[in-house]
Amino acid sequence: MTTGNPRTKKRDKRLNGPITSSRNGSPAHGDTMENAIARVALERSRAGKALQVLTGKLMAAQEEERRRIGRELHDGLNQQLAMFAVELGMLARQAPAEATMLIASILSLRQRAESLSDDLRQISHQLHPAVLEHLGLRTALRSLCADFTRSSGIRAWFSADGETDGVPRDIAICLYRVTQEALRNVVKHSCATEAWVRINRNRVGVQLSVIDKGVGFNINSSPRSSLGLVSMRERIQIVEGHFQIESVPTQGTAIRITVPVT
Repeated sequence: MTTGNPRTKKRDKRLNGPITSSRNGSPAHGDTMENAIARVALERSRAGKALQVLTGKLMAAQEEERRRIGRELHDGLNQQLAMFAVELGMLARQAPAEATMLIASILSLRQRAESLSDDLRQISHQLHPAVLEHLGLRTALRSLCADFTRSSGIRAWFSADGETDGVPRDIAICLYRVTQEALRNVVKHSCATEAWVRINRNRVGVQLSVIDKGVGFNINSSPRSSLGLVSMRERIQIVEGHFQIESVPTQGTAIRITVPVT
């Protein structure tokens, strides 16, 4: 009876035996498809969490830079403009009474300086809402809605329920920036004449909604669901909140946010 070559038998055993994964974690012969998919999903989850942490750090750095620039504009350039307007007023009073055209020109310059100062103060406030730090989220959002009404001509109604002044600083800044972006979208896209901003705190957490009765849009096909909405969604994800947008053409848009707060 003829026997096979021992080397051939060993090679056949290696080929037919159990297959194991390689050291580097790449799919090897013994890996089932389920294990490979699970490993890829785990790596994606880790990468997603790392990206979320990095995004949070970038946004925190951005807020710090906004705070620095806002303070410099308010305490530096804006103060100089205000002093310049005062000096122009003094110069107008010192001019001869008969120099009416000269006085009118000086007073016109003072008015322009005051207007520039107001614009700069508004920009400074948008960059660094000091009222958010000193007076809390409720007052900051109320002030934001009032400024929005004055600057855009769109009436922004504000209401608040529950105690919202104890909200952690990072969540308060997040909700303030999201409201800013949502109201900016109302101006750009909604063609609405009114908007409603409501904040509520209960056992679930802090709930924020921004609603308009404008033209609305198709969420699935509209290009508007890009940069602004992505920015808002990323901010909410960083604080582990839930972001939801509802919109129907001709019926308006509603943004609803829930952020857990212990």
